[in-house]
Amino acid sequence: MKIVRLQSVTNDSEFALNEIVYDKMLVEVGNGFFEKQRDGSIEPMNSIPKVTEINYQQGDFDAYGFEIYTVHTSDGHIRVLPADKYNAEWSE
Repeated sequence: MKIVRLQSVTNDSEFALNEIVYDKMLVEVGNGFFEKQRDGSIEPMNSIPKVTEINYQQGDFDAYGFEIYTVHTSDGHIRVLPADKYNAEWSE
């Protein structure tokens, strides 16, 4: 099983990713990042490369632990997204 899509579930109107503030987002393997518009439509974020892989990670570096998704992109970067802000869609 692997993650093929992340859907933003945050109630906040916006959040930061790599020091850039975005509205709610959709992330799909094979595509790029999509920004959700106020009317519910999604628009591609052309400045961010295509997603090649999404992984789920869990850790306990402190007493509370954490859960994240790591989003690997075609430019070789890994973007970290908080797991409590996204729902994952899994596939074979």
